[in-house]
Amino acid sequence: LKPASWPGPLLGLRNSVMASGSSADDAAAAARTLSTLLDFGFSQEKAQEAIANIGDPSDAQMAMNWLFDHGEEDRGGCVEFKHCHHIHEAGYGSLVRPASLEYGMPCAEGCGSGENWLCLLCGETRCGRYKKKHGLQHWQETRRAEEKKLTVADAAAGRQALGHFLAVSMSDLSVWCHMCESYVNHEMLVPLVARLEELKFPGESGGAAGAGASGSSSSASGIPAAAKVEVVVGAPMAASKAAMHGRLGEESWAPPSVMRVCSQDARPGYKTALAHEYLDSPSVLESKVAVLAQLVRRSCECTAYTGAGISTASGISDYATKADGSLATEGVQKLSPWAAQPSLAHRVLVAMHRAGHLKHWVQQNHDGLPQKAGFPQQLINEIHGSWYDPSNPVVPMDGSLRCDLVENMYQLEEQTDLCLALGTSMVGMNADRMAMGPAKRAARNQKGAVGTVIVALQQTQYDEMSSLRIFARIDEVMTLLAKQLGLDPDPPQVKACPGKQHVFTDLPYTAEGKKDPNARLTLDLREGSRVRIVNQPDWDMKRWGNTGTVLPTQDSLREEATSPSAWAAKARFAPLAVGGSMRPSPVLWTYYQLYLALMWARPSSLCCRLLKEAARQISEEHGVLTACLVQAL
Repeated sequence: LKPASWPGPLLGLRNSVMASGSSADDAAAAARTLSTLLDFGFSQEKAQEAIANIGDPSDAQMAMNWLFDHGEEDRGGCVEFKHCHHIHEAGYGSLVRPASLEYGMPCAEGCGSGENWLCLLCGETRCGRYKKKHGLQHWQETRRAEEKKLTVADAAAGRQALGHFLAVSMSDLSVWCHMCESYVNHEMLVPLVARLEELKFPGESGGAAGAGASGSSSSASGIPAAAKVEVVVGAPMAASKAAMHGRLGEESWAPPSVMRVCSQDARPGYKTALAHEYLDSPSVLESKVAVLAQLVRRSCECTAYTGAGISTASGISDYATKADGSLATEGVQKLSPWAAQPSLAHRVLVAMHRAGHLKHWVQQNHDGLPQKAGFPQQLINEIHGSWYDPSNPVVPMDGSLRCDLVENMYQLEEQTDLCLALGTSMVGMNADRMAMGPAKRAARNQKGAVGTVIVALQQTQYDEMSSLRIFARIDEVMTLLAKQLGLDPDPPQVKACPGKQHVFTDLPYTAEGKKDPNARLTLDLREGSRVRIVNQPDWDMKRWGNTGTVLPTQDSLREEATSPSAWAAKARFAPLAVGGSMRPSPVLWTYYQLYLALMWARPSSLCCRLLKEAARQISEEHGVLTACLVQAL
C-alpha cells in the first residue's frame, strides 16, 4: 500500500521514523512490523517502543522478544522455545554451578543498564542485546577465543566453537542461546533456573515461574503455598477453586480429599509438590467426567499427553509415587515392562482414536503400551525415547531429543485444541508444552481453543491453568469417559508367537526405514545377522556407532522375551533398515534385558562397574551397541 492509504497508527509511525533521519525503506519496514504486532494484540504504544529499541525495524520476531523481555504477555505470536542441542554438546560441566549464581548484579562493563542477563557459563552479568549489547559482545569475544584454539582434528570431528552461548534474563528468567538465536529449554537448565528463582524471590514460596493463572504466589517447587502446609488423611484440599477443579469448575463441587500423605517431593529437584494423593468424591468425579465428555466432543484436534502414571495400573513403576500404600499401585502386581499389558486407559484412548475423538498421542513413557493396545505407530510421538526402537533410544538427562520428534511436537502443540494430560507430573520438561500451549490459548479465549484436562492423583504446578482438573485413578476416569462417549474398548490383543523362522519377507519399508506400500524388503532376525540402525540420533551414533549384531536372548529372561505378548509387541513396531534387509527392536534385545534387570534389581556400585566393563569388552569384540546398558549405569 502507498503511504497515503495507511491507517493512522502506521502513517504516524512512518512519519516519526522519517523525521529521525531514517530512509523510506526503514519507515516502511517499521510500519510492517507495527502492523504485525498490532495484529497479535500488542498495544500501539508498546509496539512502537519495541521497534524504536531493536535497531532493525524489519525484525518483527526481535520486536516480540523485546516485548516479552519487558513484561508483555504472549499474545499468540510464534515465539518458539527450542530444545538446545548445544547444551548437550558443551556438557553439564561447562555450566556454572547453581550454588555460585548471584542475582541482581550490575553489568560487568559498568554501563548501569537495567536490562541485564547472566552468563550461564561464567556467571557474570552484562546488559542485553537491546541496550549496549555487552552480553552479545561477551559471547562473540569468547567464541572467537575458542575458535583460535580449534585444531584441524577438532574441525574434522565436527566440533565447533560455542563461546559463552547461554544467558538467562534477570527479568523473567528465560534462557537465550546465541547459537540457536532463540529462547531455549533443556533439562540441564532446571537446577540453574530453580536457584535463580530462590534468589529472586527470597522468603516467598518460589517465584513467578511457578505461579498459576490466577497469579497466586507459589513455592520453590512451583506448587501453590497452600499445598505445602501440613495435611492429614481425610482433610479437604487447601487450594484455589481453579487448582482443585480447573477453570470450568463448579462452585458447588466439593474439594478433593487427602487420601495419602507423604513428606517427600514427588520429583525432587524439579518444580513439584509433596507426593500427597487426592481423590474427588464419586459425585464430583461423575460431574467432571461429564464435562470432560463435552470437551472431547467439542474438540477437533485432541491429543493425549501421557506420563508414567498411565502405566502404573499395568504393573510398571513410576518416579513420582512416594506415599506408602499409594492409590496408584494398590492391588497392582509389579511386572517387568516386557510382560506388561496395556491398562484400561490405554485401550480407551485407542477406542477414542477409532471413533475419531483422539488424533495424536505424545508419549513420555518408553514402554510401548499404546502400540500394544493398537494405537497406530505413525500417530505416536515417543518424545523421550523407546525401549522398542533402537533408532529412538531412551534419552538420558544429558542427552538431546530427536530433532524430527521435537519438530513434530511443536506442530502438535500448535494444532492441538484439547490436550488430555494423563498421569504426568509436568515438572518443567520441554514436552510439557503439549499441555501448556492449549491451556494458555483457552485462557485467552482464543477461537477454537478447548484447553487442557489434567488427570492425576498428585498436584502439579499447572493445575490452575487447566480447563478441567480431575483427581482420580486414570483407569476409573477413562472407564466413566468410555460410557459417556458410548465406547466399548477392546481387550488386549495377543498374537501367536511366529516361531523360530526369524526371516520375514515383503515388508512395506524402504532401505531408509520409511514405510512405503510399494516397497518390498526382507527382515532377517537370525542370530549373527549384522544390522544397521537408521533414523538414529546423532548423539547416540557418535557414542555407539550405528551397526550391531543380532544376539541370542539371555537365558534367564528367554521365557518372558519369547512369550506371545512380547512377540505381539515386537510385531507391532515399524521395522528399521539394516544393510540390505530390515529389522525392528530386537537389535539389542539382550542388552535391553540387562538394562531392565539393572533397573529391577538396583545392583551395587561394584556390580555396576563390572557390568559396565563387560559391556565395553563385548562392544569392542562384537561391535554391539550397548547404549541402553551404559545409560542405565
